[in-house]
Amino acid sequence: MLTARVLGGRYQLQEPIGGGGMAIVYRAVDTLLDRVVAIKMLRSQFAEDDEFVSRFRQEAQAAARLSHPNIVNVYDVGVAEKEYYIVMEYVDGPTLKDIIVKRAPLPVNEVLDITKQICAALSHAHTEHIIHRDVKPHNILVNKFGVVKVADFGIARAVTGNTITDRQATSVLGSVHYFSPEQARGAQTDAKSDIYSLGVVMYEMLTGSLPFSGSSPVSVALKHLREPFVEPRELNKSIPQSVENVVLRCMVKTPEGRYPDMAAVKADLDEALEHPNVPKFQMPQDYNDETIAVPVVGEGFSEVSSQLRQSTKPVKRWRKVAQVTGIVAVAVAALGAGGYAAIAIVTNLVKVPNLPLPSVVGKPANTAMQSLVQAGFSPNQIQEKYESNSNKPKGIVYDQSPTGNTEVKKTREITLYVSKGAPQISMPDVTGQPADQAKQTLVTAGFSANNISEQQQQSTTVPTGQVISTSPAAGNQVSTDAKIVLTVSVQQTTTVPNVLGKSYADAVKALEAAGLQVGQVTHKQMSNMADQQVYYIYPYQEGQTVPTGSAVNLDVADNPNGAGTENSTDNGTANGGSTSNGTGNGTGANTTNAQPYPETISVDAPKGPPIHVQIVIDDARGTNQVVVDQTIHKKTSWQETVYLNAGQKGDIKVYENGKLAYNYPVQG
Repeated sequence: MLTARVLGGRYQLQEPIGGGGMAIVYRAVDTLLDRVVAIKMLRSQFAEDDEFVSRFRQEAQAAARLSHPNIVNVYDVGVAEKEYYIVMEYVDGPTLKDIIVKRAPLPVNEVLDITKQICAALSHAHTEHIIHRDVKPHNILVNKFGVVKVADFGIARAVTGNTITDRQATSVLGSVHYFSPEQARGAQTDAKSDIYSLGVVMYEMLTGSLPFSGSSPVSVALKHLREPFVEPRELNKSIPQSVENVVLRCMVKTPEGRYPDMAAVKADLDEALEHPNVPKFQMPQDYNDETIAVPVVGEGFSEVSSQLRQSTKPVKRWRKVAQVTGIVAVAVAALGAGGYAAIAIVTNLVKVPNLPLPSVVGKPANTAMQSLVQAGFSPNQIQEKYESNSNKPKGIVYDQSPTGNTEVKKTREITLYVSKGAPQISMPDVTGQPADQAKQTLVTAGFSANNISEQQQQSTTVPTGQVISTSPAAGNQVSTDAKIVLTVSVQQTTTVPNVLGKSYADAVKALEAAGLQVGQVTHKQMSNMADQQVYYIYPYQEGQTVPTGSAVNLDVADNPNGAGTENSTDNGTANGGSTSNGTGNGTGANTTNAQPYPETISVDAPKGPPIHVQIVIDDARGTNQVVVDQTIHKKTSWQETVYLNAGQKGDIKVYENGKLAYNYPVQG
């Protein structure tokens, strides 16, 4: 049975929960830590293929470098009986694809929330120089708390009906309905490829449809390269223009026209509902469709190379030659003998020289402009675009188009993307949250965990470990790279004083002096106690350390007619009590013929709060004689003597924390 299999002596497989062309995912139990995990196992037919094993290990290494609340954690990797596996966090929830199939189109607010969390995950990955390359709803999980978890970083998949693969490297270019035009061409991918795929995921959440479909993966790939798509608002009129703009800009066919990074995507998402009615984003039409031939494998894919080679670039080149030929013909007809001069002019215009384009990424904008001018480019052809960027300081060039260290036409327009600094978001209110939860809330909002610190402050009102305040304060617009300080409560403490046996007035004074409050007060008729004497306290005990300001409840004796320790009018000693036998307590008793009866009293104090013990004796000397009034921390014994006349009955009462615990009768 599958459930009997245990990998690495630790992981007990339970049931398969998913899989792809390369691996199968199982639900399993980590028997060492007693937790549910997900285990991805390389399919057995690939275990002997060094390339697949290498890709599988590459996924584990890539994922292990990532630690983010919106990325599925990788706990362990291993091999058992030539079966390679990765142990991952188990996410209890559906895939985003399941949600789309069941409920799409999704509400705009929900789409924005999910997309922001995906942005946070991919932004973290891009910071670690890891490109996902297969962003799609199937690889995005949503747990029961609504937290998004992005999975399958760095994975390579075998050929399936929806995947196009490079024959030589066996490297997956991406799932055909979600991958970028550069992936379709087999060109180099970067963070902007993930941005395009994110746009497709948003499109599907908002409309319930995919932007491109076709009878084969090849036809879909070609549409990504060359064809426009039906814009989201044509399918769903409830989408704000600001939200559609984000989708349109993500899905520009040329990488240069897309957002520069995930931080810029998230910045527009944050403002989308605050400013919904904005001008429509105009999709650039001058696509760079230069084709890179991609050898592919699998039945039905052989036509890819030939079809991709028929992309629009050669057509445009011949069209351009035809246009130049026409211009020359017109010039010759119009100028006669001067036609040769016209030909020379046109030829010179067509033959624009190339210039080396330096890389200016990382330089201040002014310095970058000077470098390009020195390289032979005109300031009029250099455009600066300022965007929010959490990875580069304000005023620094973080990207350029075309890419630096290449040759371009001398007249080519150059775009410099200059950082406006980190995007700003509204500071969440995390007061009252436990410190760990507050950090998680801030990280999910877009702040860096490395920039969040704590300071402690004593408080009498906020429980220990909860956030009292934040700096910056909640509601302020704050850069996502800002330093955030959480002020966390550490409650002041005090020690409960001994108030047992004291009068109510003295007990109140003692508690207030210790920084405590008097809670509930209960009065009870007690014939063996002095009037207004405190005989029990709760929920705390004497000597216990408690938060300052805690309330201590008191049980108080009512005995207005008694002669207790505070109001005795008998001629007895200071320990006088009530006079049940008509004699005072102490010297007033008739003890001439009384005989001593020694007794040993023991009280055990187990581990925990100390115990307050009172021992009270009734004998020939009187009643309610308090002979012991002591707080103990361990087992303690006392030797006491009871004096009784012939035939007289006496007893010894033991009170623990104000309540009668034992009653020892003694017969004379």
